[in-house]
Amino acid sequence: MKNMLTAAAASLVFVTLSGSAMASDAAAPKPIVDSEKVTVKATVVAIDRESRTVMLKGPEGNVVELTVDPSVTRFDNLKVDDNVTTSYFESVAYNIQKPGTPTQPDSITTQAGKYTGAKPGGGVTDTTVASVTIVKIDKAAPSVTFRTSDGAVKTVTPKHPERLNEIKVGDVVVVTKTKGLMIEVQPAP
Repeated sequence: MKNMLTAAAASLVFVTLSGSAMASDAAAPKPIVDSEKVTVKATVVAIDRESRTVMLKGPEGNVVELTVDPSVTRFDNLKVDDNVTTSYFESVAYNIQKPGTPTQPDSITTQAGKYTGAKPGGGVTDTTVASVTIVKIDKAAPSVTFRTSDGAVKTVTPKHPERLNEIKVGDVVVVTKTKGLMIEVQPAP
C-alpha cells in the first residue's frame, strides 16, 4: 500500500497543472484534473475452452493470447469473430489546500462489476487517495520535495517546471488517482 500511495503522490508533479492552483478569494479551489483513456478493439480469432485461452487479433494484425480467469462468467458464450473492446483509463486529481488543512487518512478503494447480457464483460476501478505536504521547491534544479502521510520524504523532478509557481512550501495536496479497465464483448455483425 505504501508503494501505491507514494506512486500516487509522486505523480503530483508529473502531470500538467492547468489553471490557478489557489483562488485569490475565500472560495475553495477546484481540483486540477489530468486524465487519459486508451481504447483497443480486437477480434476473437481462436478459443481453447479447455485451457480457457482466447486469441485476439488487434487492429494492426497482431495476435495476442490471453488466459481467461475462471471467475469470468459466460466464457462459454464467446465465439470466434466476436468483437472485444478494452478501455483503460487513468485520472489524477489534485486538490491544493492551504497549509495546516486537516486531511483524511490515505485510502485505496477497488470496485468491480459485470456487464449484463449474454457475452462476458465487466470492469474494475482502483482509486487511491493520498495527502502530501510540500516541503521544498527548487526551481533551479527543478525539483519538488514532499512528505507523505506516513512521514516518508520524496524528491521528484516535475514534468512541467513552469508550473512550480502554482504551489508553495507548506501546501497540502490531496492526490486522487483512479485507474480503470473495462472489457466488453459484442457479437460479430
